Amino acid sequence: MNMKLFLSFSICLFITTGTELLQAQQFQIKRYQSSEETAFSQAVVIENAAFIHTRQLLPVNSQGVIQGNSTAEQTTAVLRSVATILEKSGTSKSQIIKLNIYLSAESDRTVVVKCLSHWLDKTALPAVSFVQTRLPNLKANIGIDAIIACPNIASLTNSKNSHQQENAAYHLKLNKLGGAGNRSHISILPRGDVVYVSGQADKGDLKQATRRTLESLLSSIRQMKLKSQNIVAIKCFVPSMEQIEIVNAQIADFFAGEPVPAVSHVEWIAGSARPIEIEMIASAPATHSNQSVTYFTPQGMTASPVYSRVARIHGNRRIYILGLYSSKSGNGKEQTLDIFKTLNSLLKQCGSDFKHLAKATYYVSDGDASSQLNKLRPSYYDPQRPPAASKAMVKGVGMENRTLSIDLIAAPIAAKPNLQN
Repeated sequence: MNMKLFLSFSICLFITTGTELLQAQQFQIKRYQSSEETAFSQAVVIENAAFIHTRQLLPVNSQGVIQGNSTAEQTTAVLRSVATILEKSGTSKSQIIKLNIYLSAESDRTVVVKCLSHWLDKTALPAVSFVQTRLPNLKANIGIDAIIACPNIASLTNSKNSHQQENAAYHLKLNKLGGAGNRSHISILPRGDVVYVSGQADKGDLKQATRRTLESLLSSIRQMKLKSQNIVAIKCFVPSMEQIEIVNAQIADFFAGEPVPAVSHVEWIAGSARPIEIEMIASAPATHSNQSVTYFTPQGMTASPVYSRVARIHGNRRIYILGLYSSKSGNGKEQTLDIFKTLNSLLKQCGSDFKHLAKATYYVSDGDASSQLNKLRPSYYDPQRPPAASKAMVKGVGMENRTLSIDLIAAPIAAKPNLQN
């Protein structure tokens, strides 16, 4: 696929506390777009920024009442919530890096894309991924979570806050968006390293499995000398949205006394006695490494040649790739080969390769796509350094006549000194 760079800009930022100049850093975004596709960026390369992760935003008002009946009306309502976050965080549409879009029906994709094309900054399009899933509010047709570059977090956090000194995440709940409990609307990933933990699943009924899985995830990052305060975002793959309050209650209890980080939910078709899988993103102090990304297997877990248990990007350069589909419909093998061909070209354009993938999310909607992905991906990945990953069997992958979508985050090949807040 013919790729072209269509936007690059940089801003010198001076972050001060009182009269003291703390740092001067260069914030840069580069966006890559295909000549065939104009709706979204194929990839966004971001350097020297903190990141805002939003929770899964639904088309509801501050009292939790659904806003709008049609998908267009509901999309507009969700985008109003995104706009509120942009306003409160002092950011703009041009700083949106990634949108993860959750549709109750794949046929609504066209409507949502049309709404986004009117709303987004056309000179700074984000990478976007789609998946079909029922949502925590069963009347919702759409949900969105966003990743937003935030070069100056002074307006959101107190730089003297101990959380920031420890490179911990920072969480905010916005009154205008409402919601009960201690669930944050935004969680801030500060400058430094970032840790991606593959989806984990534990045994038990849904309540037990949720708690045990969260404890297992925390154990994994504790082995990297991180704490619960470093958790930025979690994504839960749940068996039924009718049971989502069981999951949410366990998450709230797990973070008792602390803000709950950004949370998103996807309904999956669980194929085992493990009813829920949860993946995690965590902040980490900047470390010096001659590798831009390293991989880690926690004690008590086994390594795999096709996915790493944990991946850590060193440095403030990240590559966000949109949800990739095959260029045309086909069987599982044809779709998998076509996606990896596109990915190979895209990674080269962005200064990365298959040895520097940090995080992959695979959505599959039939057994053929799932088995062919399992069969073929070892031929692309270095078995010593595959990405952290989650694979979910879902009702639909977000595009009609496709049964596979791959969503990725990569690091550049060359390591670079890490700049902190």
